[in-house]
Amino acid sequence: MDRIQLLAEIVAHPPAPGVTVYLERRDDDFDWQCVEAGSPLPAPGAANPPPDAWLFYAGRWPLEDKDRFRAHLDDLIAEMDSMSGGADRCRWPLDQPYPVRH
Repeated sequence: MDRIQLLAEIVAHPPAPGVTVYLERRDDDFDWQCVEAGSPLPAPGAANPPPDAWLFYAGRWPLEDKDRFRAHLDDLIAEMDSMSGGADRCRWPLDQPYPVRH
C-alpha cells in the first residue's frame, strides 16, 4: 500500500494503548501490523525480500486530530527512512550532554 493508503488504514483501525505497531517499507510500498503486549514481535528480515526500512512504535497515537496524526505518521516514516540512508535526523554523540542545543 502507498503512504496515503497506510494513513487511511491506521485511521480506520487505530492502534489500542499498549500495542506495538510494526511499520515497514519496501520501495514506496508500506505494510504495518499491531502486536499485542506479550506477543512476539515480527522479524523484519524474515520476509523475502526483506524490507528496506522498518520501525517498531509503542507510543501514543494522536488520533483525536487528523492533522497531528498525519504529522505524527510522517515523522515516524522520516525516522524510519533516516535509518536506511534518508535525511539525517540530528543524531548526536553519546558523550554530548542532553538536551542538544543548536
